[in-house]
Amino acid sequence: MSLFPKKGKSKEEIAQLIRAKKSTDYNWRNGKLFCSVYDGGDEIQEVVKDAYMLFLSENPVDPTLFPSLRDMETEVVQMSAEMLQGEEAVGTLTTGGTESILLAVKTAKNRAKLLHPEITQPEIILPYTVHSAFFKACDYFDIKPIITGLTEEYKADPEAIQKAITPNTIMIAASAPSYVFGVVDPIAEIGKIAEAHDLPFHVDACIGGIVLSFNRIGNLPETPSFDFSNNGVTSISMDWHKYGYAAKGCSVLMHVNRDYRKFQFFVCTEWTGYTLVNPTILSTKSGGPIAGCWAAIQYLGMDGYVQLSKDQMATTKKIIKGINAIEDLYVMGKPEVSLLSFTSDSISVYDLMDAMVDRGWFLQFQLSSDYSKANLHMTIAKAHKETADQFLLDLAEAVKQVQKKSLLKKVGSKATVKTAVALANNLSPDNFNKLGKLLGFSNGKVPETFATVNEIMDTLPDATVKNTLLEYFNDFYTYKEKR
Repeated sequence: MSLFPKKGKSKEEIAQLIRAKKSTDYNWRNGKLFCSVYDGGDEIQEVVKDAYMLFLSENPVDPTLFPSLRDMETEVVQMSAEMLQGEEAVGTLTTGGTESILLAVKTAKNRAKLLHPEITQPEIILPYTVHSAFFKACDYFDIKPIITGLTEEYKADPEAIQKAITPNTIMIAASAPSYVFGVVDPIAEIGKIAEAHDLPFHVDACIGGIVLSFNRIGNLPETPSFDFSNNGVTSISMDWHKYGYAAKGCSVLMHVNRDYRKFQFFVCTEWTGYTLVNPTILSTKSGGPIAGCWAAIQYLGMDGYVQLSKDQMATTKKIIKGINAIEDLYVMGKPEVSLLSFTSDSISVYDLMDAMVDRGWFLQFQLSSDYSKANLHMTIAKAHKETADQFLLDLAEAVKQVQKKSLLKKVGSKATVKTAVALANNLSPDNFNKLGKLLGFSNGKVPETFATVNEIMDTLPDATVKNTLLEYFNDFYTYKEKR
């Protein structure tokens, strides 16, 4: 039976069908979600939506057709330059932080190709806590990632970066902040190293750049410096669709000057069609995100952003203090923006995650690594100002629940983990199906609880985890008739 409808449906029928599908989604408006959505409130959403829809069909691939989009983009870029203290800084809007990072790496590779043609296997230096998009860039552009260690504060180690530089190095990267710990790498120190070796230095400020900028502008004490005021910084990525409250997807990639940015662009005259000049990876895209971003800035203004940042930092400090006051929990490191992670030395944070989900809260679980225990991550947004007190109360109760569970932990869960690990280590099609049934993954559905799944992930080698995830998502994104 064909899934494709033979006849078109009415506007009302389509709306009803979409609402039915959407009813299964997480209700992020209740202030209980700590990831993925950045909500500045209903009023700004309406402003952004109206601007976005005005340019839904306009395509900025040819800026001569829609000069209004070119004007709005260059104005957003210039305002970003002011925030990032870049006197000669220039940039482009992208569809998200990942595209901004991909383009920063592409820029460094193109620059090295021209200035250092002797490099046949380019390398970029990546502190352990950089975003996964850098590894995606290495995979896409055939670049070797060189991973460096961290300090006791979970920050990039400048000494390790210095030692990692080789004749093949084409770029250094750092974070402002790292996603996991919410701490800002020592940008000034790393910048001096990059400058001394004439290497591009990219600062990934996708998630924290706007908060840090407006914290500095608002004179919040102890705001770390991360921008172009630091010598050696040659590019910065910053997402307007996060704490800028623009519609997804809208990020900006800024370069210290036009000499660097020119390596980002792609020009094609070889094919038989029109001459193609692409500042970013995509050609065709909607003008909506550009207009929505410009509208968000006009609506909030500098004062509005400063106040939102102050409120978020106050909420973050309140939650950090509350978590540290709960027996068996502690926040990792000293977060410098509105991101944090917390863990425990005595109870399972994966069981704690399930207990919080039962209470309607959703945090992000993060597996253990060479530098950290398994932990739960929180991105603090505007809505959490109203829900922080209830969150801390529920978290304290959930900890008590997990403490009791830890004492009574059944041998059965250990047997499940052992069986699942054996299946994952020999992932034939038959074993893949058995693993799915064992854990509750089937026909596009996910398990009701994730503690056992996460325990298994923590037990398996990285290569096995990658292979299992590839097989799972290859299956998850395949249509199957619902029964």
